[in-house]
Amino acid sequence: MNTLIVHKDADSRLDSFNGPILDHEKLRQGTHIAVLTAVASVFLVFAVKAVYLIF
Repeated sequence: MNTLIVHKDADSRLDSFNGPILDHEKLRQGTHIAVLTAVASVFLVFAVKAVYLIF
């Protein structure tokens, strides 16, 4: 005998699986940290090159 998955059960199972993986707030924080890290690294490279050219 085949049984059908009730839509409510499928949603709760998907929510419990996707909850920690697709936490949008943590994803947004991680994106901000990645962008700030990229900007800081570019700034650091230019600062080191400027110091190198001065001396």
